[in-house]
Amino acid sequence: MYSSERANKIVTKDIAYLSAGIQDDVKLVSVKYEKSPQENKFLEFRFEKDNRSFTATEWEPRKNDNMTEEDFQNKCDNQFSRIMQILKCFYPNDTDRQFTGENFEQFAKWVVSMLEKADLNTLLRVKIIYNSNGYTSLPKYAKYTFIEPMSVVNEGKSVVVKLGIDMFERPIVANTEEANPNPIITTTTTVENKVSDLPF
Repeated sequence: MYSSERANKIVTKDIAYLSAGIQDDVKLVSVKYEKSPQENKFLEFRFEKDNRSFTATEWEPRKNDNMTEEDFQNKCDNQFSRIMQILKCFYPNDTDRQFTGENFEQFAKWVVSMLEKADLNTLLRVKIIYNSNGYTSLPKYAKYTFIEPMSVVNEGKSVVVKLGIDMFERPIVANTEEANPNPIITTTTTVENKVSDLPF
């Protein structure tokens, strides 16, 4: 039934992930534009350091019913600004990062084409945080810098720092189980005539 010989033949496939925090000497190794099985469009950035990886996903913004056109435009602008931080690491001149497009697909394909032409050997300082669901992510804000080339760090000009809103510790996400104080009593039990669907 048990055999060390057979057990030793099982090859482990551990995947090492970059943990939350401010990580130095990180490389952006790939970027791709795809659609999920539910046809949701997204950009995926994959980073690596010391054979450990981190993937950041930017989904196509959606306009919900409570959102004004201005709110939706701000949401798109915020996403554009975040992705510009990544592009700026490889294209420091503003004139090299000019883009106007009608939709997320055009924008995403432009980002992919820009990064495919870039020198991805550029080392980066990257801030990785936990989101509210307990998954590692890039910050969703655009006002503060979360990624920069290591050349800036080496010059002593780094502005990537931990902010009070950054979560570097995984949050505890509680289970959403419904409380049932007495699992024996069912919903068909009535007090008046003591009818129950219990078999006794």
